[in-house]
Amino acid sequence: MKAKASTDRTLASETARFHELASQSLEWVWETDAQGDFTYCSPSCSALYGYEPLELLGRNIIETLIPPEDREAQRKIIEEIRLGRKPRKGLRRRAMRKNGAVIPIEIHCLPVLAGNTVVGFRGLSRDLRAIQELELHLEHKTRELTEVNNALRLLLHQGAEAWAEHERRIHDNLQRLVLPYLEKIQERCKDQELELYLRVALANLERITSIFSLTLSARLGGLTPRELEVAELIRQGRSTKQIAAILDLSSRTVEFYRDKLRVKLGIKSKKTNLRSYLSSLA
Repeated sequence: MKAKASTDRTLASETARFHELASQSLEWVWETDAQGDFTYCSPSCSALYGYEPLELLGRNIIETLIPPEDREAQRKIIEEIRLGRKPRKGLRRRAMRKNGAVIPIEIHCLPVLAGNTVVGFRGLSRDLRAIQELELHLEHKTRELTEVNNALRLLLHQGAEAWAEHERRIHDNLQRLVLPYLEKIQERCKDQELELYLRVALANLERITSIFSLTLSARLGGLTPRELEVAELIRQGRSTKQIAAILDLSSRTVEFYRDKLRVKLGIKSKKTNLRSYLSSLA
């Protein structure tokens, strides 16, 4: 008898603590029998649904709190929980307040078992209105950021294209309006020191203004700086002798670079004009 009395007091104490915790929770704690009729409702049902706890006791959870058009789907969910005898968490459903307003809620539901038999259900429900408003706000902000990001990408792309076009124009103008005259001066120059300065200036000017070299370097990262220089001069139509003079190399060395370029470009065994191929890459 004493052991039973002690057990009863322990159960009563645990029940009291549960009810105290449930009464302080902002989320609604509830319990039903096997038929879905309420046997317990925490006080927060008043804020959530507009019902006082005593108004719900004995009433059916589906018939009272679920909109008519959602009741059949809710019955199927309850039946699945009953048959599976396993809890369901994070169920997002619609509920109906006392005044008829429909609100979004989230439900955690678990079956109460006596052996293998479901004798009731316990659950916890919370209002999702504030969360859904936040989700919609975040979704809106995400769309805005995506649009801004796409606009920035477009601007960057357009800017890159404009810059590349600007560089091409500079390059073409130098090729047409500057380099030919410097070459004529170089051809007629009798002063060896001045001729050397002109040759160096021409080579440096080609290196600085070469859009082709930048393009080829991006497409074929395996080319060395010297190979890029030779490739650019070949594309301009320079002869082996002219390239040798501009880069201060022997004609044999230039031929060696031409051969390496054909290998790296994959046209070694093809009847492909090297200059034409290089021009197609630019």
